Amino acid sequence: MRIDNIRHYLFYLGIILTIIGLPFSRAMLSIGQVTMAVVFLFDINLITKLKSFVKNKAALSFVSFYLLLWFGLLYSTDIDYALFDLRTKLPLLIFPLVFATEKPLKYKEYRFFLLIFVATVIASISTSLWIYINKDLTDYRDAFPFVSHIRISLEVIISIGILIYFTFFDNKGIPRWLKVIFSLVVLFLLWVSVILELMTAIVILLITFLISFVYLLLRNKNKPWMKVFAIGSSLFLLLISIWLYNVVNDYRTVPNFDINKLEKYSKLGNKYEHKPFAYQIENGNYIGIYTQWEEMRAAWNKRSKFDFDGKDKRNQDICFTLQRYLNSKHLRKDVEGVESLTNEDVENVEKGIANCEYAKKFSFKKRIYKVLWEYGMYQHGDNASGHTLIQRIELWKTAYNIFVDKPFFGVGTGDIPNAFEQKFAENNSPLLGSRLRSHNEFLSVLVTLGIFGLLVFLLSIFYPIFYLGLWNNQLLFWFICFLSISMIWEDTIETQVGVSIFAFFYSFIVFGRRNAY
Repeated sequence: MRIDNIRHYLFYLGIILTIIGLPFSRAMLSIGQVTMAVVFLFDINLITKLKSFVKNKAALSFVSFYLLLWFGLLYSTDIDYALFDLRTKLPLLIFPLVFATEKPLKYKEYRFFLLIFVATVIASISTSLWIYINKDLTDYRDAFPFVSHIRISLEVIISIGILIYFTFFDNKGIPRWLKVIFSLVVLFLLWVSVILELMTAIVILLITFLISFVYLLLRNKNKPWMKVFAIGSSLFLLLISIWLYNVVNDYRTVPNFDINKLEKYSKLGNKYEHKPFAYQIENGNYIGIYTQWEEMRAAWNKRSKFDFDGKDKRNQDICFTLQRYLNSKHLRKDVEGVESLTNEDVENVEKGIANCEYAKKFSFKKRIYKVLWEYGMYQHGDNASGHTLIQRIELWKTAYNIFVDKPFFGVGTGDIPNAFEQKFAENNSPLLGSRLRSHNEFLSVLVTLGIFGLLVFLLSIFYPIFYLGLWNNQLLFWFICFLSISMIWEDTIETQVGVSIFAFFYSFIVFGRRNAY
């Protein structure tokens, strides 16, 4: 067998291993990347390929950000972390090198690999769904054994984009029955996203839908079908907005009352504590009214082996978990309220579930409730530790403060963890020791490489698209929307899976079929 044929098969193998590894196995993902690197390096025409790559303005632009990270090594103090970061982000170099210098993929190969990816994502997310339904989980994130729920969220919406693309935009040779199957799979993935509380996927899809709607409207405003699409899309967005408004309004709106007219004593004759403004509003009730601690303690200790003054399974104070749970069921926080709880309710409180809505397996509303609760905690100035929304706000503020100290070139490739820890210490932040970062990729780049680094980062993403004239590629347009929006909420390319998703699909779509657009 000729060396060229072996290399070609290795090229295909590298793609397959990467595709399967993204939703299933970091080890397989690493093997796939090594295989791709071997394909590039072990070539008798390596020098010619390198010269060709250097002349490829689009490909060179994409890898420019990775090369800039090496420049950031020059003024880093933590060289060990810098080298670790460079190794993590190596896909930013490997994938464009390979896809931009190998023979372009044929259409059937291109479609085959994308659909294989969809199939592996379906298998991974279906496994998570089975775990979620059949196992008693304390935290829904435990349903994702292969990759984090954030990364699988990205992979799910990319899969949805691929299926819609091949159903409606690029369906050469795809029979009608297969398009129907693709549509059903899209509905399945949307349903699973709601069931598994993949808020990242849902929010990104909604924002991308809105952007696509405006984009299509501007491009096709004079076409008759666009009017039907515009009316249908507007009604869809209006219904979602009304539903969301009602959910939030029901959660935060309490009936008017006069605190002086509230009942002062329980049925057992014990005095209630009424502190409506000492706690948040939750499920349309003031947590702090109709509370009788002694009655709750006595009634609870009769029903549970978990001491009222102890901790639940999430290491939270049971007394407060119980108070919130009773409030969420519109019960008074007294002996009568505790005795009204079912055995399942008692188990929920022991698990640390503080709101009856949180205990529902199939409820999209509960994720909104959790966000509202965390935002309420932030308004009250509560501890950021352990609460994703409060943490993000704290991390964004910290990242901005670090950036202001070194705005032009940042702290260097290796010093971002130390910079956060130092700033946490200066501000007496509860996040000290957490080793958390900005949870916003654009802020991460600003902190690491400053304004200059952010400009190069944005150039590396958008210049190849404009240079090659690829904005008409609907799949690429969606992919850029998905990744750009995720970067506002997450450190998307700071993990192996995240950076591999970004580098692989960008290189695959932009450079893999470069002569076909």
